[in-house]
Amino acid sequence: MRNKIIIGGVIVAAIYLAGARSHRPVKGKQSESLRHQAERLWRDPKNAKARKKLGKKVARKVDDLKK
Repeated sequence: MRNKIIIGGVIVAAIYLAGARSHRPVKGKQSESLRHQAERLWRDPKNAKARKKLGKKVARKVDDLKK
């Protein structure tokens, strides 16, 4: 029983340390903000084409449901 408690404590401590270190900024590397990532993805021509295609597909389904 004692060994299980020690192993559990070590696992909890490792998870805590990994989580605490994950919020630190990365040195030497410029990170892109979430807003800039979203804008870059939105302006990507490949994604614009996919959005347009999906919009047409949804419009067809709506028309089918209206009938």
